[in-house]
Amino acid sequence: MYKKLKWIRVAVSLVFFILIALSFTFIGRGMGRVPEILNFQFVPSLLCFVGGGAIIFIFFLILTLVFGRAYCSFICPLGTLQDMVSRFADLFRSAKRSRKHYTNPHNILRYSILVLVLVTVLLGILDVLVLLDPYSGFGKIATQILDSVLILGLNGLSNIFPDSIYYRSLSNIVWGSFAYAVAFFVIIVLFSAFRGRLYCNTICPVGTFLGLISKVSFYKLSIDGSKCVSCGLCSKKCKAGCIDAKTRTIDESRCVVCLDCTTVCHGQGIKFVPRWDLIRKGMDKGNGTSSGGGVTMQGRREALATLSALGAVLVAREMKGNKIMKGDRKILFRDETITGLVPPGGQGIEHLKNYCTACHACIAACPSRIISPAVGEYGYDDIMLPVIHYDRQFCGFNCNKCVEACPNGALKPLTLAQKQRTQIGRVEFIAKNCIVFRDKTDCGACDEHCPTKAINMKEWKGKNGLTFPTVNADICIGCGACEYICPATPKAMHIKPLSVHRVSSAPEIDVQEKKTVSDFGF
Repeated sequence: MYKKLKWIRVAVSLVFFILIALSFTFIGRGMGRVPEILNFQFVPSLLCFVGGGAIIFIFFLILTLVFGRAYCSFICPLGTLQDMVSRFADLFRSAKRSRKHYTNPHNILRYSILVLVLVTVLLGILDVLVLLDPYSGFGKIATQILDSVLILGLNGLSNIFPDSIYYRSLSNIVWGSFAYAVAFFVIIVLFSAFRGRLYCNTICPVGTFLGLISKVSFYKLSIDGSKCVSCGLCSKKCKAGCIDAKTRTIDESRCVVCLDCTTVCHGQGIKFVPRWDLIRKGMDKGNGTSSGGGVTMQGRREALATLSALGAVLVAREMKGNKIMKGDRKILFRDETITGLVPPGGQGIEHLKNYCTACHACIAACPSRIISPAVGEYGYDDIMLPVIHYDRQFCGFNCNKCVEACPNGALKPLTLAQKQRTQIGRVEFIAKNCIVFRDKTDCGACDEHCPTKAINMKEWKGKNGLTFPTVNADICIGCGACEYICPATPKAMHIKPLSVHRVSSAPEIDVQEKKTVSDFGF
């Protein structure tokens, strides 16, 4: 039975890994709507607990309370990546060197990191979580590395088959974010190649959190002393290094329920056992400790403390979220302090900072490639959050992909009609840069491409029929069409970011007819 369960685990983990990985690449963008599978991750469901993520988050808690850290082995893409690297590394080692062994838990390190993450999240600071969240880390790897590798490979084929394969530009690489993704990827590869799930059991806050809850799970993997012959095969196969063959115990706080140990035990001495049976028999030892009852009570206290801390985080975040929604005067009138445009649905910089883990799902989903990782636009402490730039394209009036892609509520759901009235910035006309005033030359590209008609051309009397642009910033939504298309250098049209998004006034014309953009914009 356990062999079948193991293969089911492998199949499920590969399905999640492949679909999530592809969702962060141009292949995912070609699918149209971003797969809902991105919502099925622990940290996004935690941050989106009050909204649609509540059901998914409760599911993860129930799954952990029943079977332990199954999420880490079945669903987490970074966990699957580590298993793949570890398995590949074993191919180049002798059977003896590929054996694993029991390691002492690094409790001070992993619990200190978890406390740090919980405290900073409680204070509304996500910077530490952004750096350590396994899903978001995998998203950066997939967006910055995997997508680039796939595009380079495809471009190589396009040189051979130019009429069949479309050439794609590597326009989304941001070198700071790329460097972090490479460094994170190298650390994961080194850890997993030499020590299996070392990252999961020392650094990952999700693994540590779920490990604490696992101490009171209804079922646990247990070694049957009457069937164990002390061969040590289970310990040598354990990728988490949590099986102590000498004491015949399994540290469930580090066990990722990969089921490898169950398949190598010739005597079928390792299996899922109801915890209450072990307690009744005085055999719930866990963590290599011999006093069953004490460990059980200690595990309960730790699990309750962890859930209480989580509850405090959720309550504090909800209170802060309501404060942001109602509007704080200090926030509302901070427009001058930011230089980055927050994507639609982000509501403003404060909301984005409080919910975004920089997984880069919105960056991967944007068909216009205008969203990229921030490198200081929001401040030195909020690098890698998504920010909009209009140097390559502008925000499509009928596009809503970034909002659909966000798995954790950092970009709140918006219908297309709502998105078309969401003001993320306001147009600012710099007359001295306009070629009409500067060169006494006809233009009008900004007027032609404005979807809400926030820009209109007005006759310049006495100038031989020349017209110049006038702006109505109240109906501008900050889509950047005018800024992108403006042929002047420096630009005459500039979108000024808003630190809190607003609803624009109703446009005079709902939608401008579609224009084909030429190199010169008109």
